[in-house]
Amino acid sequence: MNAWFVTAVLLGAASSAHCIGMCGPIALAVPSPAPGWRARAGSTLILNGGRIFTYALIGLTFGTLGQGLRFAGLQQGVSIVAGTVLLLSVIVPGLLERWSPTGTLSIWIGRGRGLLARNLRRTAPEALFLTGALNGLLPCGLVYAAAIGAAAMDSAEQGALFMAVFGLGTWPALIALRMSGSMIGHPVRALLRRSSPILISAMAVLLILRGLELGIPMVSPAAATVPAQISACH
Repeated sequence: MNAWFVTAVLLGAASSAHCIGMCGPIALAVPSPAPGWRARAGSTLILNGGRIFTYALIGLTFGTLGQGLRFAGLQQGVSIVAGTVLLLSVIVPGLLERWSPTGTLSIWIGRGRGLLARNLRRTAPEALFLTGALNGLLPCGLVYAAAIGAAAMDSAEQGALFMAVFGLGTWPALIALRMSGSMIGHPVRALLRRSSPILISAMAVLLILRGLELGIPMVSPAAATVPAQISACH
């Protein structure tokens, strides 16, 4: 696993404090399909699996965008700009959260929220998966940060994997939350919250280094060169 995916999983873990605040109430509101820890554990895995499925789709979308930018020769510049934006989001807390979707996207998000609210009390496996998938669509600054990282990947598949790994990083806290049925203590949440800016900064530096093409393997690879074609007369 290279530096990017280590950063993704650590960013997911550090974002757990934010996830507990946003996704925690949803996780606690969804009832268990049957008494006992086995039923609760199964429903918890399905619920979080749906959320990671959505993250992977987001990563696939942004990874495709990044791949297109790379083919157009623009990805390096975009990578530097994206890293700078992430650094600014650390210096100016809440910068990413200030962006809110508008227009058609805002309408679809509103519909998704309505469907999520109507689906919360259903406990069938497909309903739990849908609840988790819709939960993953809720606007979140740290998901935006991870999506920027996905756009820096070399392919759509790597973008999807990056976001999936980010989602897996949030699992320990959210699974513990749902299994215990209570919010995680303030000291742990405070530790996670303090870690988040550090890891966002690390990902920002990686993005900037990637754009600079310094020839550092797996971190800042040199620009690909196209060998000149040699023609010969026969």
